[in-house]
Amino acid sequence: MEALVLCEIAAERDDLRETLLARVGRLGLSGRAKLSFVARDRAPSASVVLAVGFPDAVEAARFAAEAAGEGVAPAAIRLLALEATWQAEPLPLMFP
Repeated sequence: MEALVLCEIAAERDDLRETLLARVGRLGLSGRAKLSFVARDRAPSASVVLAVGFPDAVEAARFAAEAAGEGVAPAAIRLLALEATWQAEPLPLMFP
């Protein structure tokens, strides 16, 4: 089952953001992770959220543990299991 890790980082921690993005980049080169998105709250002093997808929960848990060791508060890391859902592609719906 696929898994997703959400890391919430304080806006002023650009160093931590770059460290985590570099780790995701290295994992991505070997096909072990994929950066899903990076989002920032609209408020200037708000936090940044990184979403990283993994092919299985074991890799996701390992990444979450390592991220916690790098200074992300434990409450700011969430490990989510992704559920398969059905979604029709728009092109076949347009041309049945």
